[in-house]
Amino acid sequence: MNVLKPHQQSTVFTLLELNKSQREIHRITGIDRKTIRRYTAIFAARATASANSPIPATIGLDPSDQTPPLPRPPAFQAAPAETHSFDFARSLCEPHRKWIEEQVRLQRNAQAIYQDLVDEFSFAASYESVKRFVRALRHIDPAQFDRLDFLPGE
Repeated sequence: MNVLKPHQQSTVFTLLELNKSQREIHRITGIDRKTIRRYTAIFAARATASANSPIPATIGLDPSDQTPPLPRPPAFQAAPAETHSFDFARSLCEPHRKWIEEQVRLQRNAQAIYQDLVDEFSFAASYESVKRFVRALRHIDPAQFDRLDFLPGE
């Protein structure tokens, strides 16, 4: 979500306090009318909240007053993973590690491994998880090289 800079917010709130229309505010500031509409709703909510509150409200001065939207829930609920002492997520490919390692030794690509996992083991995770798992298995340390120490022209 795009948020206006504090000086732009205060300008919009000041113009709203002066009962300027959204078109006028757009003409004066150059801010999109949809954005002004959103800040009009914020302004109205703060105005009604301050009407019920004995404490005077400072409208538009603190951008931290806005609450961020709630995070989206996961697309699907996976089976509960075993509890581990480490912080990173356990791959759904882990139960098939030995079979996948054998396939990697046979130089099979991740796509073929994934297709066989789905066919033979009713694998429910995505191809991307298999691809990441295979990439980690294929990780090879870089070849050793010797550093040459001599002066130029030696």
